[in-house]
Amino acid sequence: MRIKITLPTTFESSYLEELDKLNTKYSDTKREIREVYGSFQTSILGSARPSKYLPAPTKKQFKDHIKKAHSFGIKFSYLANAPCLGNIEYSAKGRKEILDFLDGIAEIGIDSIVVTIPLLIEIIRERHPHIEIVASSLCYISDIRAARRFEEMGVQRIVIDPDVNRNLSLLKRMRNSLKGEIEVIANHTCIISCHLEYYHYNNTGHGSQRGDKKEEMIYNQYSLLRCTLEKLKNPGEFLASPWFAPRDIKYLDDAGIDWIKLAGRGSKREELLALGEAYLKGKYDGNLLPLLGWPHHLAFRKKSSIEKLEALEVYLDEKDLNGFMEFFEKGFPCEKGCEECDFCHKKAGEVLKYDKKLLNQYIENMERILDRIIREDLSEEHYRKQVTAWMESAKICYLNE
Repeated sequence: MRIKITLPTTFESSYLEELDKLNTKYSDTKREIREVYGSFQTSILGSARPSKYLPAPTKKQFKDHIKKAHSFGIKFSYLANAPCLGNIEYSAKGRKEILDFLDGIAEIGIDSIVVTIPLLIEIIRERHPHIEIVASSLCYISDIRAARRFEEMGVQRIVIDPDVNRNLSLLKRMRNSLKGEIEVIANHTCIISCHLEYYHYNNTGHGSQRGDKKEEMIYNQYSLLRCTLEKLKNPGEFLASPWFAPRDIKYLDDAGIDWIKLAGRGSKREELLALGEAYLKGKYDGNLLPLLGWPHHLAFRKKSSIEKLEALEVYLDEKDLNGFMEFFEKGFPCEKGCEECDFCHKKAGEVLKYDKKLLNQYIENMERILDRIIREDLSEEHYRKQVTAWMESAKICYLNE
């Protein structure tokens, strides 16, 4: 069995051509890029990424892109995985907008749709039964019982809760017990058991939803800052996060996993192609952390309008991870907490390379930024400035209408 890879799209035709070349180049491996995914920049449903980081295709560009993908044997998955719609789904106006939008994306030829909200799953199942429904990782499906309940609702593919990604025995049991396909996010870099995650994804989901007021789309970096700060203060979190290095996809193959998702919407074309190639090839030469999409600390370099810290590199060589995943093959201690196991923290001390003095400067600067966010002036004038800055940086576009 070949593991199927689903990768973000940039909505460029040349990008699809490059993916086709990669599939040809690595046709003798056990992996293949079988799907790309994306969404409109803004919509009534939103997605789990704020609009300012997303491409802005028109409806025609979207339809043409799907047609081009199909010509290469690559399917298209639409992301409608925001975890909250602000209850508009229960109003007559909101329901009509949702149904019209679903009819629109069905018409442009999507093959599957990734959804978090159960009611939306049932609406899609009844209205567009030909579209494959994928339960998002934001459904937090971490056991067989929950997975079966989603299957009973009509879900045909389940994205596993990343917190149990490395629970290899559980993945095998789920594969043996479920009817539909199973997908794992291979480059998930959130801290494990993140206390910010639910709130963060609610922020990002609303950050791409089109409402009556455009300022509803504003998104503050609080959660990303908090999460990144935790990693810099405790570098063991870099290894404890539930990702798989390209060389370790064999463990997912052994567990019978059908799909691996590579996250990275908003990344540059070259970065996504390098990411896809590394997981097709099953190895990567160079710093693994940027490949996974991890240097978020670089977003917090500015100390003032004229001064910023020099770039901090946290370096991890994949070759230094010999024996790392074998530890999880023996068991899954993560559910007990790091107090009873310091494997990742010890390993991080051996394999991570960084300038400790500069890292501490980042910590100090990020703590100052965090304090400013907590104490932020929320006057009307200040808020309007935020709205303007957001709209300009996002280049928000409603061309899908």
